[in-house]
Amino acid sequence: MTNRNRTLAAVAAAAMLSLTVTPVASAQATAGTPDTTRAADPAAQAPAPAPAERRYALVDVGGKGLPVEIEKEWRCRDEVTAGTLVLREDSRWRLETSVREICGDRTKMDQDDEDGTYRTEGATIHFLDDDGNRNEADWSLEREIDLDELDHGTIDGGTLTVRLADEKTVLRFQRQGT
Repeated sequence: MTNRNRTLAAVAAAAMLSLTVTPVASAQATAGTPDTTRAADPAAQAPAPAPAERRYALVDVGGKGLPVEIEKEWRCRDEVTAGTLVLREDSRWRLETSVREICGDRTKMDQDDEDGTYRTEGATIHFLDDDGNRNEADWSLEREIDLDELDHGTIDGGTLTVRLADEKTVLRFQRQGT
């Protein structure tokens, strides 16, 4: 075999090897990419619908219309200015509150979110924490209302009445929407 033939044979062998290696390498490079040759499954691609929910606006705390003072320390006080209790179809609740913190002549707004689970027994709703336990009252000597310590409530028409774990404070909510 002459040098020229050897060169041609080497080029031919390289070309054949290239044709063999290219599809294998290409298959390995695309192994993690989705297969677009199959029909798409619409159920697998569609996001799960959010659970239905009922929203209730906070109307009063302990019989007093909003804003209501819920904590006071020396020259500072907190007032709840708005609140929404959301009861979801999957037995989850979320309480969103807007609280105004006032210290002397300084005012700051704060948003709080608390959540947990609930269960119903007849007309009574029992509110639980994330671990499925009843909310415990903070039995401190300070006059403070912990809005997130929901204990139990009832719904009458569009009104939701909730007693806190302190066994004395009652929150009244009105249903929003339909």
